[in-house]
Amino acid sequence: MRFKLTLKPLKDKQQLLFNYQYPLQAWIYQLLRNADSDYAAFLHQKGYVVPDRCKTFKHFTFSSLIIPKIERPKPGDSYMILSSKEIGLIVSFYIDKAAEGFITGLFQNQRISLYNRDYRADFVVERVETLPVQIPAGNLPTVRLRTLSPMVIAEKIENMDRYLMPGDEKFAALLAHNMVDKYRSIQHNGGLMMDAETARRLVRFELLPNQKIKQRGMLVKEGKGNEQTKVIGYHNFEFNLTAPRAIMEAALASGIGKYSSTLGCGCCEVVE
Repeated sequence: MRFKLTLKPLKDKQQLLFNYQYPLQAWIYQLLRNADSDYAAFLHQKGYVVPDRCKTFKHFTFSSLIIPKIERPKPGDSYMILSSKEIGLIVSFYIDKAAEGFITGLFQNQRISLYNRDYRADFVVERVETLPVQIPAGNLPTVRLRTLSPMVIAEKIENMDRYLMPGDEKFAALLAHNMVDKYRSIQHNGGLMMDAETARRLVRFELLPNQKIKQRGMLVKEGKGNEQTKVIGYHNFEFNLTAPRAIMEAALASGIGKYSSTLGCGCCEVVE
């Protein structure tokens, strides 16, 4: 289930911190907690578990803020000055049918504050639109996708993440592995049944040529000492993705790659 939110800044020339993803995630969690404390507690404390693995997923993601106009930042700035009257945001959930009702009214007329110790920007949600996700017919569709937020694909080496560019030779395999794990975590709800290795062979990633890929660094728990983590993602690129329909639907709803619910990474849209 996917929504487009239109945010109205409450003041002109507000200072928005560059590293707004984690505060944005905290706002979404707070809305979930206020609307359905049991569901929010389930996501926070447990999440959807991958069978036979110590891995869980929250199954939601969100885009980078869609900001039509800002004042040009100066070298060394850690914030941007907003010059737009409206700002867009895409929020996406993979949820059970029973939960759709409370999600639909979750965002309407809500206020949001994105801030740290130095900068603050306040908004109100002016409009909420439901967005369909158009996947071609067939059990093994191919779609052309565009990133709406940085995508994080990482290889674990000596318990440390090595963040991969989309052109890296290991990128496609690790992306497929992530997509299959996300599907397996909700597979008990019914649908396509196959072992993980078979599913991975059916997931194909193709980076399209002539892409001006951009790198973006993001912070989890900014300013909290040893808890602070820097994550590297890549965005501003398009790619073809082929996968069994059920795996594709789960990936587009909950994000592709790591840090989907924590930082809104891996949010993508279908290119018509």
